[in-house]
Amino acid sequence: MTKRAGHISIQNVTKIFARADLNSTLVALENVNMEIQPAEFVSIVGTSGCGKSTLLRIIAGLESVTFGQAYCDGEVIAGANPKRGLVFQEHSLFPWLSVRDNIAFGLRATGRYKSGADMVDRLISRVDLSEFADSYPHQLSGGMRQRVSLVRALVVSPDVLLLDEPLGALDSFTRMNIQDELLKLWNEHKNTMILITHDVDEAIYLSQRIYIMSPRPGRIVKEIPLRMSYPRNRGSSEFTVVRNEILRRLDFAKEEQEEYNL
Repeated sequence: MTKRAGHISIQNVTKIFARADLNSTLVALENVNMEIQPAEFVSIVGTSGCGKSTLLRIIAGLESVTFGQAYCDGEVIAGANPKRGLVFQEHSLFPWLSVRDNIAFGLRATGRYKSGADMVDRLISRVDLSEFADSYPHQLSGGMRQRVSLVRALVVSPDVLLLDEPLGALDSFTRMNIQDELLKLWNEHKNTMILITHDVDEAIYLSQRIYIMSPRPGRIVKEIPLRMSYPRNRGSSEFTVVRNEILRRLDFAKEEQEEYNL
């Protein structure tokens, strides 16, 4: 049996940034350990500035570690790789390209457009954008642009999809609709999904496991497995219990950090 790809291992990772303006250093991450299995959906939550995005950029290969090591499928992550796709909060679409051409860009860049052209149209249909396939980003709503960003990352079939607050700028109704689309895409493609979010409900609704990080320096203070079946009911007692546990842990992490800084 072929081993499924998309295993991420973060081992004792510390990230320190030099601050030239203050002639000092900033510890963004401290001794972070994490294991994410192939095809798993995992969220990372924490306060602003706790190092969540830095950790995601390390997994993407856009940041190096100071100490420790990050691996993808047993290999040291030493740079960006199309096997690890990244979606940012801002859509970053090419304004001069249509929806179809934006989505197909990665396939063209890697010489795979001929074999993947059908996938482009299938994904456009999957996120209900067929009638906008020839439209340009400025002609789309924010939710539409973010759907294009998601499928543009998916069309090249990454083993790991890294999501850095991709829904943070959307209104609540649009955000919930795209959460459902994201779950459908995950079920269809079986990528490993790693989501950074400030939204506790979003993390619970989407994830199989949630990592909670402390304020800077970012450390993992709790790992919460979620055994609720999909689709999840945001108003259920089980959902509420998990939400309260995460909020309590986030407050605990804040208190612990205050003691750490004394």
